[in-house]
Amino acid sequence: MSQPSSSQVFYLCDLFASIQGEGTWSGKPMVFLRFWGCPLNCSWCDEPLHKDPKAKIAMSIDSILAEIERIGPKIPAVLLTGGEPLAVKELPMLITALKKAGKWLGMESSGVGYDIPQGLNWLTISPKKVISKEKMLKANELKFIVGPQTTKLQKEEINHWAQTHPNVWLQPISDGDIPNSKATEICLDWVLTSQGRLKLSTQIHKYLKIP
Repeated sequence: MSQPSSSQVFYLCDLFASIQGEGTWSGKPMVFLRFWGCPLNCSWCDEPLHKDPKAKIAMSIDSILAEIERIGPKIPAVLLTGGEPLAVKELPMLITALKKAGKWLGMESSGVGYDIPQGLNWLTISPKKVISKEKMLKANELKFIVGPQTTKLQKEEINHWAQTHPNVWLQPISDGDIPNSKATEICLDWVLTSQGRLKLSTQIHKYLKIP
């Protein structure tokens, strides 16, 4: 693992404390470290801040650690998200520093970018395109975003992983802060007929109107 450098700069668009609103760790308090930028350009992305040039903030490792301690001194868990954390080449340096600070580290990624770094306690892969089987199998959790229309390829991929991975979630696409009604209907039907192999992710932070 790369050694941290105090001069290394990372580009973030947000750093805040809240609860996890999705998937396995729903309700768990975490500090969210959101990277700026993503190699994908999903039209339905519900995190537009990472595309806003005005939101791009340069922070050193030391300043990131200090801000995490300021906003969440009693929160041991940090989630790396985005944007796309795997698009950050120097990510292993930051992971090394966070682990030395005693943090539980989770990461949510589309799977697009560099190799998955060592040192994570939890990995969520939320694929927006077909990615390598190797990356999918490294995930502790798979989360598929489902829209009001599903393609044959998406159905085949989800059904495949429902049979081969122990922790697969479906999350309906949102219209703002409200789940799309048709997408929710599709997800519910899919989950209820999956013989327990699929679970529904509901983004509870949006219902609570918190970050």
